[in-house]
Amino acid sequence: MNNAGLPGTGIGGLFYLLLALWMPVGELWRTVRGRSSRERWRLVGTQFALACAIIAALVATTAAFLRIADGPSVLGLGGPLLVVAPLGIAATVLAVLVVVLRLWAWAAGSRRTA
Repeated sequence: MNNAGLPGTGIGGLFYLLLALWMPVGELWRTVRGRSSRERWRLVGTQFALACAIIAALVATTAAFLRIADGPSVLGLGGPLLVVAPLGIAATVLAVLVVVLRLWAWAAGSRRTA
């Protein structure tokens, strides 16, 4: 399943998650050696909590999409079509927006030369 646009789904997000989940281990090692502080632990806790929240969001999104895809027909749309329909609507709105903005830029450019 493709979760494009969700935090943590790209290669950079993967590295962030791995490093943020590893931070408590490294900070524990610094604490044992006497090189840690409360400020560092606060930063580690914040990053670790953010990584856990990203993972929870990915799991919840995946579970929701799978539940929608297996659910009953709504407004004549059923299964995967119900998941893909919002993407089609978003693509259409984006295409219309691009056309409107290009026409606006063209009109503004022709006004300056006249």
